[in-house]
Amino acid sequence: MQFKPPKYLPTLTISSIDEARIVSKILQSVDIPYIEVTLRSNVSIEAIEYIADQTNINLGIGTVLNSNQLLNLPIPKIKFVVSPGFNKDVAYFCKENDIEYIPGVETSTEIMEAQNYGLDVLKFFPAELAGGVQKLKALTSIFPKVSFMCTGGISLENYKKYIELPNVCSVGGSFILPKELIKVDNITGAINHLNLL
Repeated sequence: MQFKPPKYLPTLTISSIDEARIVSKILQSVDIPYIEVTLRSNVSIEAIEYIADQTNINLGIGTVLNSNQLLNLPIPKIKFVVSPGFNKDVAYFCKENDIEYIPGVETSTEIMEAQNYGLDVLKFFPAELAGGVQKLKALTSIFPKVSFMCTGGISLENYKKYIELPNVCSVGGSFILPKELIKVDNITGAINHLNLL
């Protein structure tokens, strides 16, 4: 079965285990049990390991540039891997380990290469800088089987324009779960924020 990312995907760089704990609690309290944790902080691996041990959370790994970054992660508990671009080694690693690979694309050539590897759920990145909504509209008829997960420059001000497009399956970013809401005393605020999307 083809992987279908959630309509709204929190994409976070987690800077402490305490943040990982709070994020897990929030995700288990709302109807968005998905998260993409980026490999951008010095506690990313510890945070990923913590979240991987929690129940009812579909864990994805982001900012994956090469397959070596995945070697020390809890592979059986990872549902999807996201890259800013397409990497053959990462594609092979994910296929071998039954993990969905969502590579970043912004040109027709990159989309065609990803499709040659059997990938039809792709990350359109950086969405706003790569042409935004108008470019996605132009790609609809050329690549009718492709669904785009859009990130990069997407915010509360413009996300609805993306999610309304027929070839967009998901929008992601830190705006889904802002850092200022990831606080022990603001879990209710975070839940309310997510429920309003």
